Amino acid sequence: MAVNEQYKLLGRKVEDLRQKEDFYPTPRYVTQALLDNYDFSGKIWEPACGDGRMAEVLKEKYSDVECSDLVDRGYGEAGVDFLHSAKKAPNIITNPPFQLAYEFIEQGLKLSERTLALLLPIRYLTGKKRANLYAKFPPAKIIVIPNKVDFLGFGKPAMEFAWFVWEKSEGVRTEIVWARVKTR
Repeated sequence: MAVNEQYKLLGRKVEDLRQKEDFYPTPRYVTQALLDNYDFSGKIWEPACGDGRMAEVLKEKYSDVECSDLVDRGYGEAGVDFLHSAKKAPNIITNPPFQLAYEFIEQGLKLSERTLALLLPIRYLTGKKRANLYAKFPPAKIIVIPNKVDFLGFGKPAMEFAWFVWEKSEGVRTEIVWARVKTR
């Protein structure tokens, strides 16, 4: 029996399975899949840095990476609310809190000067509200992670993800690629 079905039998909500404050640290191979398939130029801001797992991988390739988060997890500048920030950055790269992903897309498109890269559930390819947004601001590249991502290391990942990368340029046409990943 699936975990969701077990929770329903116990009278609990599936939402109860969620991590506190939507904290799902990004496995190294997922960040590496982005870096293997896209090159950034200029400063990078990681505005939902959590415990720094993604930022540390970014720093291996790029020297100018700024890190912040609303929640203090001992890494980066704590107390920075990305959704209420007016600060601009050439590149914004993050794994946003899933419940605020759409808001992160909208805010990231406002604040990024060059590129916005967000790790999102693959289901973000669909939906009327997102379709309207993508018609105005199509992602330049979607990098599909070919396996379900096990954020918590429990061995039973539930969802598929992709990097959605927006570029600030005219005439963008979306390219979809499948990352070649090594999960270990």
